[in-house]
Amino acid sequence: MNDSKGLSQFIDDYLSEVGRAIAALDRNVLKLMADALLTAWREQRQVFVMGNGGSAALASHMALDINKMGSVPGQPRTRVISLSDNTGWIMALGNDISFDVVFSEQLRNLCRQGDLVIAISCSGNSKNVIEALKVAKEYNCKTIGMTGDKGGKIKDMVDICLFADALLIGQQEDVHVVVNHVLVAAINMIVSSVQAQSAYAPHAAILAAGEGTRLRPLTLEMPKPMVPIGDKPLLEHTVQWLGSYGVRDIAINLNYKPDAITNHFGDGSRLNTRIVYSHEDKMLGTAGGVLKMSQVSKNGHGPLIVMYGDVLTDLDVNALMQAHRANVARDPKTGVTMALYHHPTPAEAGLVGMDATGKIERFVEKPKAEDVFTDLASAGVLVIEPHALAHTPADTFYDFGLHLFPRLLEQGVSMYGWVIPAGTYLLDIGSPEKYAQANREWPGRKL
Repeated sequence: MNDSKGLSQFIDDYLSEVGRAIAALDRNVLKLMADALLTAWREQRQVFVMGNGGSAALASHMALDINKMGSVPGQPRTRVISLSDNTGWIMALGNDISFDVVFSEQLRNLCRQGDLVIAISCSGNSKNVIEALKVAKEYNCKTIGMTGDKGGKIKDMVDICLFADALLIGQQEDVHVVVNHVLVAAINMIVSSVQAQSAYAPHAAILAAGEGTRLRPLTLEMPKPMVPIGDKPLLEHTVQWLGSYGVRDIAINLNYKPDAITNHFGDGSRLNTRIVYSHEDKMLGTAGGVLKMSQVSKNGHGPLIVMYGDVLTDLDVNALMQAHRANVARDPKTGVTMALYHHPTPAEAGLVGMDATGKIERFVEKPKAEDVFTDLASAGVLVIEPHALAHTPADTFYDFGLHLFPRLLEQGVSMYGWVIPAGTYLLDIGSPEKYAQANREWPGRKL
């Protein structure tokens, strides 16, 4: 009877200690660990996990769990390797050199600059793990340590260290298993969110409210997007172009001579599309107009393709959307992916400055000649996420280049540029010369 009571007490005490240690985990460190794993996923880094003894089983478990994460269009799966699993390699290295270098030697063969290395050691003093962390430092790897309550030598060798503050080694390993499950569940939540965003059918907004004074007398009788290019209006070319890439839901904003557009397109069914119209009693600008179109269309899910109504193009919409989804996968703060082209007269355009990753750092609308810093300009086609568009005030004149883009940069919303491939046709027909050029060139091209 006493033995039975002692056994029950031990079980209660053991579980209570594990529960206490789990409750005591540093949530900030857990978040840092999750962020490091997500960064590795977004940047397509390899992840290496290692541990001796019972921690070897967790290293294998963690690698399998993370490798099972789903994929996102434009983003490959995470590659996670357990250094504890290659028995042949471990035995050969151990017998021929030393069991203290089986992890470090594997890293030298497999590791690349900037990869992520996760070291699991309850004592924090495993010679095998310590030698591998030295190699990780040589390769400028991000490092995470999962240790017991004291951390041992490892705690001063890693960028992020998680302590399992429990009495027994087994209890510390139990805490590490829970940490693995928490991290994998958190990462899967983010990946699933990106997957859901990618699954939405594309929809578009075309800015067609302008008067087009530079194209008078043509625009005395019709809005600029309705001027003929070959045998049909510019706007019809645009709707057909979008439809050729599977974009069926289209919103068009109207102000100047709106009947010319509504009478020609109706509900869009003639062109196998669904068109809704946003009537502007007063001009709302580019961002303001797109915000109202998104409200009228009632399709606020997923990214919105925005098209300037005076642009004629055969740009690859699928390639632009793939680039945008890849940006969202790498950087959850992504709000805009902007198609860019090399403008022959940069001072006449909205110019874009980017870093090496394509992230936009500055946007200057039609700068003075002496202030020109690049020839990359907005192509008049972009993809915008609902959270970025939400920075636009309702029922207010608000321009992309003058107002929204600078505001997004200030608020920390990420914007990326995508330079259109060579051979893409792109022409702003806003002047008589460009209009004549379009009628010479476009009829001979095919979407």
